[in-house]
Amino acid sequence: MKDSVKGKMNTQEVAEDTGKSGSYGRETAKRKDYARKRRRGAAIYRIFLLTWISALLIVISVFLGKFYDYLDKYETDYRASRPEVITEDVMTLFRTENVGAIYDLLSHKPEAGEYESDKEVLDYMKLMLEQGQISFSEDKSVSCEEHPVYDISSGDAVIARAEYREIPKTAESDIPRWELADLEFPVNPEISVSIKAPENVNIFINGKPLSDTAVVSVEEEPEAQRFFDEFVQIPPMTERVYDGLFFTPEVTAKSADGTDIPVVYDQEEDRYRVDYPDDRPDREEMEEFATRAVSAYASFVSGDLEESVVRRYFTPDNRFLYYMTHAELRYFTRHLAEEIHSTEVLDFVSYSDDAFYCEVMVEQYLTMEWGPREPEVLMTDGKFYFVRYNGEWKVAGIEF
Repeated sequence: MKDSVKGKMNTQEVAEDTGKSGSYGRETAKRKDYARKRRRGAAIYRIFLLTWISALLIVISVFLGKFYDYLDKYETDYRASRPEVITEDVMTLFRTENVGAIYDLLSHKPEAGEYESDKEVLDYMKLMLEQGQISFSEDKSVSCEEHPVYDISSGDAVIARAEYREIPKTAESDIPRWELADLEFPVNPEISVSIKAPENVNIFINGKPLSDTAVVSVEEEPEAQRFFDEFVQIPPMTERVYDGLFFTPEVTAKSADGTDIPVVYDQEEDRYRVDYPDDRPDREEMEEFATRAVSAYASFVSGDLEESVVRRYFTPDNRFLYYMTHAELRYFTRHLAEEIHSTEVLDFVSYSDDAFYCEVMVEQYLTMEWGPREPEVLMTDGKFYFVRYNGEWKVAGIEF
């Protein structure tokens, strides 16, 4: 009985133990399942979190990169738009002596006068650039943020000025920008030429005829006029002046008939001088007549030619011929023969188509009545002034 009861009790205990054991297992399984699900959720969360953080980091990196690029571009654009930077670009033209490009940028382009060209302007600008090192500085006396002004120097000399203006913004976020508003490169042509020349001589500067407006003074009366009386008016000497050249010009001269005339520069007077022409197309014919006239004069003075013959060479009522016939110039020792041995033209001046001067040296042989038969040599230097009278050359005056 006791064993039966004890068995029942054991059986019940086993049943209870078995019941308890099954309940515990289920709980354990539930906890394990929950833990597994939790671990899985945690893993998924960690993966999500890492993914989100990675994505966020990527987004932030991209944003920061773009932001920094924007800032860098903004700063670059801002700096590039600054007047001093633009001036550096302009300075490149100055430092490389690119005068053509500088000339194109100028607000007021210097112009050459009628006797020079743009080439002389550019050459002069280049000379100004060669005075020394090229630099620039802000003129703070007039410069401001909206209107910066810079002086450009070559060595110690300020040669140009660059002015800028701020470009109006279309939006508040726009970068401030400036543009070149005005570039000045003043050049002052300072070369002046003064030419003293006969009124009827044509003056050329760099191959171009000098205008009559350049005449500043006219000689009252040429010195040679006293030998021509009223027969002809000698062209007076005139002074012609032209200002406004960049470089010393080539000065040339031609007579009325187109003959080239020498031009001489007088350094002391700082003036070009052109004398009356010493040549012309019919010079040979004129010298031939002058030689005959001076030879006749020499023969008349020696008493070997009649006054009526000599008179043919002179203008009517010529006062110089009167001096000859009344000045007791014919006191020569009596001689047996006279011969014009040789002649030489020493000087020739053409005053105009109707007047000229000629100096002729005449060598005259005289054979005396007594003494050695070797001829005596007489030299006559005739300085004669000739005028065209009724279509023929005549002696108008003699310089004794």
